[in-house]
Amino acid sequence: MKRVAVIGGGLGGLTAAGELARAGHAVTLFERGNGLGGKAQTTSHGGVTLDTGPTLLTLPHVVRESFRRLAALDLVPRFIELPLQCWYRWPDGTAFEARRDLEAACAAAEALGPGEGAALRAFYAEAAEIHRAAGEPYLEAPLEGALEYVLRVARRGLKAVWRGAALGTLDALASRHFSTRYLKEFAGRFATYAGASPYRASAAFALIPHLERAFGVFHVEGGMGALSAALGLALGRLGVDVRLGAAAEWRRHGDRFTVGTGGWHEPFDAVVVNADPLAALGRTNEPLALSGYVLLLDAERLELPHHTVTFAEDYRGEFDALFAGRLAPQVTFYVCHPAASDPTMAPAGRSGLFVMVNAPALDGRCDWSVEGPRLREQCLEHVRELGARDVKVLGERTPADFERGGAPGGSIYGFLPHGRLGPFRRPRMRGRTPGLFFSGGGTHPGGGVPLVMLSGHFAAQLAGRYLEAGA
Repeated sequence: MKRVAVIGGGLGGLTAAGELARAGHAVTLFERGNGLGGKAQTTSHGGVTLDTGPTLLTLPHVVRESFRRLAALDLVPRFIELPLQCWYRWPDGTAFEARRDLEAACAAAEALGPGEGAALRAFYAEAAEIHRAAGEPYLEAPLEGALEYVLRVARRGLKAVWRGAALGTLDALASRHFSTRYLKEFAGRFATYAGASPYRASAAFALIPHLERAFGVFHVEGGMGALSAALGLALGRLGVDVRLGAAAEWRRHGDRFTVGTGGWHEPFDAVVVNADPLAALGRTNEPLALSGYVLLLDAERLELPHHTVTFAEDYRGEFDALFAGRLAPQVTFYVCHPAASDPTMAPAGRSGLFVMVNAPALDGRCDWSVEGPRLREQCLEHVRELGARDVKVLGERTPADFERGGAPGGSIYGFLPHGRLGPFRRPRMRGRTPGLFFSGGGTHPGGGVPLVMLSGHFAAQLAGRYLEAGA
């Protein structure tokens, strides 16, 4: 038995802690906050419950497999699949319903323009090929180096190698398939899942809409906090020593670590840090991915799908502004209405709304004392246009709030994966110090609930191998 410290109780840290404990190690988890889950938490006000971080779940089998490795499948909360995955809207009144049912999605696409239905089918087919060629090798093992990854791709054949080498930008891929702005922007939006611009991010991000269509989009009953709570229960079963309100620091001493809070430290054989690794890896001068502005609202019950996106009039111009450190005059709105699928999320007659707008990371060029109130009014005006009445503000988060929560420069996603090889330059999980490992959305394989849990699994694998070799 070895002693392992996990610093940070986000989903990646919880997963790593559980797997290391299941492997027989003595694990202590330090979490500086008063609750587990990191960004994956919920808040409740007067019976209205809203997620405060991620609001949808994909790849449910990856999440269930994480719980299976912890012998905790009985703790998994119910996943509610959304047949209408997202309702997309444009300022000219055009709308598109993205559905898992391919025929229904193609019929909706055809209504946008002649041939767009067939184009959507072809786009999904190419996205599936990208996933098989580049995505599957990326997700099947920790990213330890380019050569290792290329060898995994090569095992899928020369066509896979060519496919990966020929990738351009996500927007270029969408423009090759679609003739209308509507589906180009629909496809491009998936770059924002990593805080990137579709005009500068790799076409590899097309694997995200493929995965959503192939495996579905889900809501976790009770909100993402239910998933975090379930992982916390699993850790309790496995004997993990969970310490809340403990802002821990680590030091290397000889062939071991000391970890603790204040002036009190304990010896450990390995450390997993569930936090953005850019600073620890000496990469603080790199550009950061997007941040966000979030408004949590309570309103009279309204007829609105679970997920709605309303695009800005000038979508490219919005990203030009964001990566110049400022907000565009017109912004794209994302609205999550969980009561549409889960009646436990709001009392009868009420709706909770999670409203988010992309925002630049903090660099001093955006004055949030001015932009915050402006965005608040824009968001309130937007939800009223969607039919919301008797609207009450329950909470608000700006990039400064995300920074106080540990996000570098307020960037929700940390590393910015622009460029053809952007996704493969993501910070590695192995720290510069032997025995130090990272998990979470800032490292491989990236953001999103299943990938963050996968990062915890990979971190536990690497730490386990290190401990075994040290034995």
